[in-house]
Amino acid sequence: AIFFVVYEYARHFLERNVPPALQDKRYAIGRDAVAASLADVSACVVRVPCEVLKQRMQAIGPMATPPTFRATVARVSSEGVRGFFAGFGATAMREVPFALIQMPLFEELKHRHPWAASARARGDTAHLGFIGMQSGCVAGMIAGVATTPLDVAKTRIILTENRANRRGLYQTMNAIRAECGMAGLFKGGVPRAAHCGLGGALWLGAF
Repeated sequence: AIFFVVYEYARHFLERNVPPALQDKRYAIGRDAVAASLADVSACVVRVPCEVLKQRMQAIGPMATPPTFRATVARVSSEGVRGFFAGFGATAMREVPFALIQMPLFEELKHRHPWAASARARGDTAHLGFIGMQSGCVAGMIAGVATTPLDVAKTRIILTENRANRRGLYQTMNAIRAECGMAGLFKGGVPRAAHCGLGGALWLGAF
């Protein structure tokens, strides 16, 4: 909800307020990219605390007792409010490139889809929704794969409970590459592509 509110507001604001020379359709992709980046960073204010709690609850050993939600909140809050925003910078650095790839690509694919012109001419909302789903799926998959290294590093940062042991995004990516090679930075790339593709199809199709 936060993403779409900020994205639509920022997109229309940029369309109305950029200099006339930049209002050409050639610059629409750039405006969409800026709006999507602002929207994603804004959404991180809610997304990051949820990610921290979710991943801390999921990351348990085979013999460990699953932590309760209350216990996880207590453990995270031992760092104060800052604990709930562990990995905020890394998450934002993942979301901004993701948005820079996904939203302009989605808008472009939707506009250039071979069925788009006829569907718009007929005012066929069902057909336009299906076009949006296809475009969102492709855009989501491409953006998901491209940002997998950032996602892998973000996850490691969030799961490092000892604040003294947390590294920055660049240092964490270097550590993963040193341990596992380049393949380590793309672990989970296929499930992430499927997740982002399905997510893009559903929420961008509705959009």
